[in-house]
Amino acid sequence: MFPDDHQDKFDRLRRHFMSGLPQREAEIEDYTATLLEHGPDRPALEGLHLAAHKLAGICATYGLHQLGHLAEKAEALLERGATQEPCEASMQDILVATDLLSEELGSVIDTA
Repeated sequence: MFPDDHQDKFDRLRRHFMSGLPQREAEIEDYTATLLEHGPDRPALEGLHLAAHKLAGICATYGLHQLGHLAEKAEALLERGATQEPCEASMQDILVATDLLSEELGSVIDTA
């Protein structure tokens, strides 16, 4: 895929990215727990949006297409929630999307 020296650098970057996934999973779970406890909490919604956005942007680079796809879905739902307070149905959609994202993160972490 890359010349050897570039492949080594890419592999190091991927390992570094993968080592940070447990922290990202915990962050998403914390924000989701806040939403479950307090409803549509603006800081939690914004934090989740940023976390999903970051994952959606980088996952394909490292071949994590399913994780990236779930992050994109969550990001799209959260983006709508950034412009207006989500209704109950939208909150349910957000919670399901972030739960699926967190589960996929866990699967990726377990197989790494």
